[in-house]
Amino acid sequence: HLQLLACAAQKRTETYLNRKLYAPDETIPDSDPDGLHLPDDIRLGMLMLISHFYENRSSVTEVEKLDMPQSFGWLVGPYRYFPQ
Repeated sequence: HLQLLACAAQKRTETYLNRKLYAPDETIPDSDPDGLHLPDDIRLGMLMLISHFYENRSSVTEVEKLDMPQSFGWLVGPYRYFPQ
């Protein structure tokens, strides 16, 4: 179950960023000029998203009324790519 959540968090993060994420030791291909090595702050944001998915089975929590933790956007947002 956790592996599924981890895969979902990575895909959601890549979709949010409009960028493919690569492991630090992985070579980013020339065909992906917007590719990004996974920095620690994005990794932390993904871990927070996994925790959120695990703890909240519904799409929106009753307490927060958010579809994802605000900290996710705060950590990951600076890396977001907006195509021209």
